[in-house]
Amino acid sequence: MDNILLPVIIALVVLILFTCFVTVQQGTIGVTTIFGKYNRILFPGLNFKIPLIEKVFKRISIQNRSVELEFRPLPWTRRTCILKPCCCILY
Repeated sequence: MDNILLPVIIALVVLILFTCFVTVQQGTIGVTTIFGKYNRILFPGLNFKIPLIEKVFKRISIQNRSVELEFRPLPWTRRTCILKPCCCILY
């Protein structure tokens, strides 16, 4: 009986140890919850969380993304100016 129980216990302990660590990518943050209630924010890099209790609810991007907009005049106006403003959108 001990021969079967020992490998199962070791496998469970290793599985729990591997679920303790969470990697958050650069440019994002992670929001953790404990039983559905907000707990804390995880910053980019390797983070520790309480296994089986604490969950990573969402990963949110904090990067600035820019979109280039180009405005052209209507063909019947015969104006040659082209405006190219750069717009920064945070999302």
